[in-house]
Amino acid sequence: MVVHRGSCEFVWSSALSSMSSECTWSVLVMLCFILATGAHGGAVCTVRSSKGEEVLLGSSFTFSCIFNKQCTKLIFRNGTQIKYIKKNISKELSVNIENITEFNTLSCRCEGNPEPCGIDIKPGYPPDIPQNLTCVQNMNSHNVSCIWTTGRGTIIDTTCQLRVHGDLHLGYRSIMNSTGFCHSTFPIKSSVMSQLVVWLNVSNTLGIKTSGPHTINLINIVKPSMPEILNVSCSSRWCSLHIDNHSMNLVEIQYSAVNVIWDTFQNNDKSRLNISSLHPDTMYNFQIRRKINHTVGLWSDWSQPKRKKTKEEAPDKALDVWYLQELKPPESKSKCFRIFWKELNISDAKGKIQRYNISVLEQKGKSNSIIAVPPSRNQSICCYNCSVSVSAVNSEGQSPVKIIQLRLPGLHTGLLSHKPLNNHSIALFWPKFDIAGTEYVVHWYPVGNIEGIQWIRVVDTTAHITGLQPQECYQGAVTALRSSGPKMATIKGISSWQSAPEQGPDPELHWKKTESSGVAWSEIPQKKRRGCLKKYTVYLMDNLKGDIHNFSVDHPKRQYVISGLSPRQCYNLWVTAWTDAGEGPRGSVLPFCTPLDSEKMLSLVILAGGAVLLACLILLCICQFSSVHRRFLCCCQCLLPIIPDPANSKCAKTYADDQSEIKFYLDQWDSSVNEEPDNVEVEEVPYPSICTYIKSFSQESSSSDATQFTRITDIMEDYISTHGAISGGEEEDEYEKGERSLDEFEFFPSTHSPFLEPLVLTGGKLTLDVVKIDCSEFLDCT
Repeated sequence: MVVHRGSCEFVWSSALSSMSSECTWSVLVMLCFILATGAHGGAVCTVRSSKGEEVLLGSSFTFSCIFNKQCTKLIFRNGTQIKYIKKNISKELSVNIENITEFNTLSCRCEGNPEPCGIDIKPGYPPDIPQNLTCVQNMNSHNVSCIWTTGRGTIIDTTCQLRVHGDLHLGYRSIMNSTGFCHSTFPIKSSVMSQLVVWLNVSNTLGIKTSGPHTINLINIVKPSMPEILNVSCSSRWCSLHIDNHSMNLVEIQYSAVNVIWDTFQNNDKSRLNISSLHPDTMYNFQIRRKINHTVGLWSDWSQPKRKKTKEEAPDKALDVWYLQELKPPESKSKCFRIFWKELNISDAKGKIQRYNISVLEQKGKSNSIIAVPPSRNQSICCYNCSVSVSAVNSEGQSPVKIIQLRLPGLHTGLLSHKPLNNHSIALFWPKFDIAGTEYVVHWYPVGNIEGIQWIRVVDTTAHITGLQPQECYQGAVTALRSSGPKMATIKGISSWQSAPEQGPDPELHWKKTESSGVAWSEIPQKKRRGCLKKYTVYLMDNLKGDIHNFSVDHPKRQYVISGLSPRQCYNLWVTAWTDAGEGPRGSVLPFCTPLDSEKMLSLVILAGGAVLLACLILLCICQFSSVHRRFLCCCQCLLPIIPDPANSKCAKTYADDQSEIKFYLDQWDSSVNEEPDNVEVEEVPYPSICTYIKSFSQESSSSDATQFTRITDIMEDYISTHGAISGGEEEDEYEKGERSLDEFEFFPSTHSPFLEPLVLTGGKLTLDVVKIDCSEFLDCT
């Protein structure tokens, strides 16, 4: 802060006016001392350049700093320290700046004081002599605009000035732009003026340049206003432009199809402009500008573009047609072909192709029309000894008909060869098929994509195939068109550039035996092949020995039978693919083991056991029927062991001799009681019922056929047993109820067994007639 002496006096007078009489002179002296100290506490330093702030580009100058106090002095250039001087007697510090080529900021400061002082240096050029003066007067305007150049740009701020002779105005000023152009606009003082005389001046801090006088004829600088295209009407070959009314005698027209160079011509018609020699069905841009006449005035600005499309015409060029044989359906007796045609270009189509008319002409004169709609460019046809005509149709008509005879070509044994020219083309060579002058059709398409077929027609034995994709495999053929019939030679494995496959096939086992196995593998996707596959390699590793065997299989075969294997041995298998560039990576690994012969026998045993088990289950189900169940019980009863005839027992003989009263003592014994059982006295009945017996189904008993069941009519006395009542009554009823309750579960297999039947029948009065079992009618059991 710089404080002048007058400020101190002002403060002094203010203090005197505001202070009371009680203030002392010491206060006033101290205040002036503080202000005086502040007067010397302004900027730390001041700077200067020997050539000012704007200097000539590439020049050198001296930069100086004058410090107001003793301190360690620092100088910076664009924030970087370039000089350092410790405290010394001199207050000035200078540095030389050489070959300055860009904007620079130079500054100084004392060490420890953050406040710097500095200057911005701008390098540039002095202006050149003004030249290329151009002035324009817009029609119906009283102002003139002029523009001129000074050669190269000055980089630094430059002032332009235009002075008009006779005009009291000191000059019309403007600022030069960065590209070195100056412009100025000024009014015309009199409408009867025909000429102007002007001087041009350009100046900056590095120099001043002036040119003139320049004489301008006003009639030559008149510029008409920008015209307007009102409407455009077109046919298929020409267009007519309708523009606004004007008084100009010369009109210039430019027109162009989209993304095509402009065509220009001039016309003297004032209201309607015709443009001919246009293409059908093409979008055009139109623009116009105008001028008073050929020798007077300036051209106006170009009008806004107007777009219009010409109308369509019927195509006037026949299609290029080709065909290939394809497999016919099993139910068809005719030959089948795939018909291809090339789409017409824009100039030949003369409109949007809406469909293609295909007519099949049989040998007998019959025809069958087929319509194919774009974007399809092929059609399958099955016929016998026929020809086909193909034409393209747009809204205005159809193209000339192309007729082609469908005949199966004969095979030519000549070899075709090729060599790559670059990554997108190859050269194809073949020997002559027939006499000179024969036309050849060369076609090719990517493997597996017949829709992408292309073909060319040549008369030589060499063809250049272009438009190929690198790492793509193609196949094709050369067909000689002869009057006696076409002849064709095929070629496979065409590729402009290839590398090893990117992916390997994945194998799978189709069957395996003890000493051989059949393996197949998947197809590699087209994008992963990176060229034309030549062969596959099948690798087999013995897991026990670690040996690896390989087998080669030519493409396109994708299966192989591996023999010489060991029974009950495990292997790992994988497959790789090859192109001419090398072998690709392996696919997935397939582990498998060969079986043993004993495993086959085990399979048979398991199969037989299953059959037996199934038969038992069927028999068990059959036994659920009641009739089968009863017959089965009858058969089992006949298998009881042989029991002697009770009629010959000692008991029966004793009874015959002694009719006296017999007493039986049956022990009532319980295993849980140690006491002697009580004796129960039983009285003998007149008939020997105690000697019951079971007639055995044996050879001895079968000989006495006269023996029959003895029927006892005498009433027996109650037979008492320590094991429970045997005679009828209430217990017999319960027994019958139990039998009926068991009969209700005949659905389940019976738990009764003929071997578990009691040998002594209970219930009622015990007699031999009741107990005796006669199996003489066994064969009659139902």
